[in-house]
Amino acid sequence: MKTVHFIRHGETEHNALKVWQGHTDTPLNSKGLEQAKLLSERISGRIEKVFSSDLKRASQTASFLSSSPILRDNLREINVGEFTGMSVKDTYTSNQEIFQSLQSDSFQFPNGESVQEFKDRVKNELEYIFNQTEEDSETVVVTHGFFIGTAIGLTLGFNTYPFPIGDITNTSISTIVKRETVTQVNKFNDSIHLNKENIDFPAESKDNVLTFIRHGQTDSNLKGIWQGHVDNPLNKTGIEEASLLKDLFKNYDLYISSPYKRANQTISLITENNIEISNELTEMDLGQWEGLTTSELLNKYQENFIQALFINHKTKYGIDGESIHEAGKRVENLINDLEKKKLLMASHGGTIKSAITKLIKSPDSKAAAAFTIPNNLGVSCLVPKDNKYILWSYNVGKIGYENISYNK
Repeated sequence: MKTVHFIRHGETEHNALKVWQGHTDTPLNSKGLEQAKLLSERISGRIEKVFSSDLKRASQTASFLSSSPILRDNLREINVGEFTGMSVKDTYTSNQEIFQSLQSDSFQFPNGESVQEFKDRVKNELEYIFNQTEEDSETVVVTHGFFIGTAIGLTLGFNTYPFPIGDITNTSISTIVKRETVTQVNKFNDSIHLNKENIDFPAESKDNVLTFIRHGQTDSNLKGIWQGHVDNPLNKTGIEEASLLKDLFKNYDLYISSPYKRANQTISLITENNIEISNELTEMDLGQWEGLTTSELLNKYQENFIQALFINHKTKYGIDGESIHEAGKRVENLINDLEKKKLLMASHGGTIKSAITKLIKSPDSKAAAAFTIPNNLGVSCLVPKDNKYILWSYNVGKIGYENISYNK
């Protein structure tokens, strides 16, 4: 597996003023420099290669991560042409017809870059970066918000703007992994190095937020055993790590948990509020995979494993278990029956992945492999908009399979 972490540059004065930057070569402001420092403390020592846009705001950020980042002009932000230096809000207000045209590949910013040109540039650069990344290694790419959003959207199977994802935070980490020919989103918009309370961003600033958290570690997780409907409790590590999250999830209207011990224990360690139980949040029925390790699965059920996890979202796990489509649909039905408000749901890796795939309406062609399964205690947030959900973050918390401290 190849892993590439895409990081948005630190804040600039243009970001603070909310004006278009495009190819303007703006430097980081004092806040941006501090953000880059906090980012470097989080990921130092684990990165083998760093690529960066050649624009100053990106290369300055990259310099905190590597003494010799590889600069590439193909990693630049989209060229917004005549909009450069203008207020984002004002341009949207006065050019609504223009921005509606973003849905067309032929749309071109006045004297700037076309949608088709930019998407082709992102696709080509993704291919190049993964070709430059060794198997079982990690690469960092420091680039820009629109570039990262496009890379994530394309990986999720979308091809027409606007993609169903939220604004990308300065110095946030978004990770794409590649197994042979399959690319998946492993992480999106993770910025807890800036503030541990960003774990459920944007819950504080939105009236309606849907937040999922995967349960903490169990002994089966530790041993790499697939656990579906087996009712395992948290192990010592799971209890200790979940306890570190206490009181970070505040002011939710409703706290809901899977009935399984590992999920219910997790949310009970996080909050002292009343917790409702829903069978719709149980882990997927794994069928004949239940209790096996991944290597055992591949020996016995390789074709079914590959089909269900990477190719067809309607293929049942373990021959006679549940599909990603079915698991996502039951959670979608649960949410539709609830009043839209701030909801925190403690559930399981397969179910969370399936639910988010369904809620953001991932295309069928990519629904099976849009996301990796989130880590233990990985947090994902969505915001409702126009009869669907916008993804604001995915799998916030650990990087890869290593723990990071929530007590920064």
